[in-house]
Amino acid sequence: MKRMSTKPLVVFMFLATTTVVCTGAEPTKSNLIEGELTPVVITGSNIPTEQWEIKTSAGKIPEGWEPFGCDYNDKQDPFLLRRKTDNWNDKQQWEIKTSSGKIPVGWEPFGYDSNDKQDPFLLRRCTSDKWDYEAYLKENPGIAKASKNEKIPKEKLINGVKLRAEEKAPTEEGQKWEVKTSTGKYKGFFGFGNLEFGAGWEPFAFDSNDEFDPFLFRRKTNNWDNKQKWEIKTSSGRRIPAGWEPFAYDSNDKFDPFLLRRRIK
Repeated sequence: MKRMSTKPLVVFMFLATTTVVCTGAEPTKSNLIEGELTPVVITGSNIPTEQWEIKTSAGKIPEGWEPFGCDYNDKQDPFLLRRKTDNWNDKQQWEIKTSSGKIPVGWEPFGYDSNDKQDPFLLRRCTSDKWDYEAYLKENPGIAKASKNEKIPKEKLINGVKLRAEEKAPTEEGQKWEVKTSTGKYKGFFGFGNLEFGAGWEPFAFDSNDEFDPFLFRRKTNNWDNKQKWEIKTSSGRRIPAGWEPFAYDSNDKFDPFLLRRRIK
């Protein structure tokens, strides 16, 4: 007997919330983003105000933007990008590629293309040099003073930081990604509400064509919290509640295509 898809229950639960906030045209991806920046203000008591911006891309990732999802129904700009105003590296640069499931060293799984039968997994890696010399001196006044007095030559300081970065670079043994699927369990009355999942796994993508186990999860062997727990809900994209992060996109959902996640442990 075929099992009912789980996600429509989440959509049903939050449709009332989104229709109260969103009025006018049906909240589809085309009138939400249209290739431009869509600021999403996050507010809440005792929570710093953040502002998420979302836009689409054909594959080239502009500086300062992070790829986080894929709309396989969009033939022009299928990749979804995000950035926020607080604690964000505006100089970051990413590249993306596809995979059948094997994750090369230095690459991170971040999305899933339900229509690609050969290489459905989307991988990303940061290619920008995250270390900035002037910013480093501002954060380390003692070193800045020594550098100014030429006690630590600039070239020696830069070489030392680069050497430390190379030592911390991922290795095949240190980066072993595992991926699995799940349906999740509803938290709330009568089986409705947010979806929760087992500890130790992080949600990172959604397979719109899988009616049984649509959510994709990941974990790795090195520097990983095996006790972490997450919950998931959907959004039209116009308003993202405080504390929630956009992480995936459901191409088959015309009302609440954006998937949000929040760590609860």
